[in-house]
Amino acid sequence: MYSTLPCDVVVVGAGFAGLMCADRLSRLGYRVVIIEKAAAAIAGTSSRNEGWLHAGTYHALSVRDRQEAISVARRCRFGWEEIQRRFPECVEQDEGKAVAVVPEAMTMEALSRWEEAQVGHLPLTNAQRGQLDDVHVGGDELAFAVDDLGINTRMLAAGLLAELTTRGVRIVFGAEVVDRDGDVLRVRSEYTMVSIEHRFIVCAAGYETAGACAKLRLPPIGVRLWRSHLVTLPGVAPVSAFGVAPGHAAMINHGSWSIIGLNEDATLVESPAFDVDPVVAARLDEAVQHRFPRADLSSARRTACVKVDYTVDDAGPRSLNVRMLPVSENAVVVLPGKMTEAPYSANIVAGHVFLALGPGTVTKRPIDTYELISQGSC
Repeated sequence: MYSTLPCDVVVVGAGFAGLMCADRLSRLGYRVVIIEKAAAAIAGTSSRNEGWLHAGTYHALSVRDRQEAISVARRCRFGWEEIQRRFPECVEQDEGKAVAVVPEAMTMEALSRWEEAQVGHLPLTNAQRGQLDDVHVGGDELAFAVDDLGINTRMLAAGLLAELTTRGVRIVFGAEVVDRDGDVLRVRSEYTMVSIEHRFIVCAAGYETAGACAKLRLPPIGVRLWRSHLVTLPGVAPVSAFGVAPGHAAMINHGSWSIIGLNEDATLVESPAFDVDPVVAARLDEAVQHRFPRADLSSARRTACVKVDYTVDDAGPRSLNVRMLPVSENAVVVLPGKMTEAPYSANIVAGHVFLALGPGTVTKRPIDTYELISQGSC
């Protein structure tokens, strides 16, 4: 027997995209229910990444189109500032700042983009470079102190969940969508069967997006899945460090462990695949040995991560843009890009939902009436 749970917005997915969307919507006074397929929050990509709180340093350079790169970097900076302000206990402060290693040939472009995007950076002095015994900086490379930080993603999720609970947000874990009929979504979990009466759906299902849209009876959208690799080692250097060039290693410290990824490691896959590709793993090991020559790879633990992007052309390059895709009058799909961008993408979603559902007891401005007239709704 299904119990009835009325709400304004159903958020599908309890990764950082879904949690941040629920955060914004509940702060606006909407009744929000989150449904999550797994038994706990951040069970997908949100828990399998390196754990960077990006400051825009790397992405200002890795995206080829300059204006798109500046936009990505600024979105990262927006999330970087908000998360530190609201959840400072989750931020892992290394001694000093992280270090970005830039080839001399890229330096002028790096400085130009960082300055335009307002990405913090300071060149290391010779004395500071001398302290990087565990990080190899080549003679044709320059090193900069940058603002990128590590973050405890479990603590961040716990903080968000605590805030959502105080606002009355309901969360159904282990949720299986049974069917959807108009504004009624029937969900079954191990402990409950519930009919969720809703006015709007926000699908933030990450690499499960395609399947979630089908179960929710939403129009399909063009998404692709990309697999990347990580290696976890006992601390390899006292300061987090990353090269910005393609194929170089990026290492972030979390306590006594270091997690290292490979720049531009993104292989298109048909379905979520977490098996480790030995060819890519070997390239990652080589990049680790180059940047961190004292790292002991005999103790390495290797994992894979799957991320999603939107495309209208399967042969096109991977997109790092956040996406908020209206798929019906009362449903959107959100693809947030990086965790650090989730606050930015959640703002976009909140604005769209507010326009669709209205503010309730708040008086309309004249411009709001004009908008309704232009849409033929008044």
